Amino acid sequence: MRAERLGERALILRDLPIAPHVAADALMEVAGVQEAVASYETVGVYFYDRVRSVQEVTSTLSDALSLVQTVDEGGVLRTIPVCYEFGEDLRATAEQLDLPEDEVISVHLSVEYLCFAVGFAPGFGYLGYLPEAIAGVGRLDTPRTRVEPGSVAITGRQTAVYPQATPGGWRMIGRTPLTMVDVEDDYFPLSAGDRVRFTRIDAREFERLRGERL
Repeated sequence: MRAERLGERALILRDLPIAPHVAADALMEVAGVQEAVASYETVGVYFYDRVRSVQEVTSTLSDALSLVQTVDEGGVLRTIPVCYEFGEDLRATAEQLDLPEDEVISVHLSVEYLCFAVGFAPGFGYLGYLPEAIAGVGRLDTPRTRVEPGSVAITGRQTAVYPQATPGGWRMIGRTPLTMVDVEDDYFPLSAGDRVRFTRIDAREFERLRGERL
């Protein structure tokens, strides 16, 4: 495992011996650690106090990870219903991929995704990887100033659900009626390590489920 400074009170850990989300959970138990945040291949570790010796702190963190026993790395399975009729970019995305719209939908539904990291906005989970048939779609040339909450999007090898109204440049292929986050209620159900499967619903089911929580 290697560590690099992110600042006076933070390190980024690389070449981890275990999955990043498992490492992050374990490091939260280390004295002096304020927060450990998992990403695709790394973990950012934030401390209450200044890190004076990277080598010494790295040794302590490495010792903590060596104590982690074999664990279930699958995380919680989250099922997210999606109405693809509300996908503003579905047609253009299908044309770019040279596939029928129904095939884009079918492929998007065909796999279970891993939440590698949560960032950009509260509750925004980076999910991957997309099947090869629908991977490689670029971002919009001009990002939208507002993406509706629940919008399901793809770009590159990733897919995600925009949990709140924010600007965004990913391609919108559908929308979920579920409430993905509630900041005031401190409700953030999606975590790194969770698994996500999408299911298809129609507009009527969308209205029936509108506002239910993930």
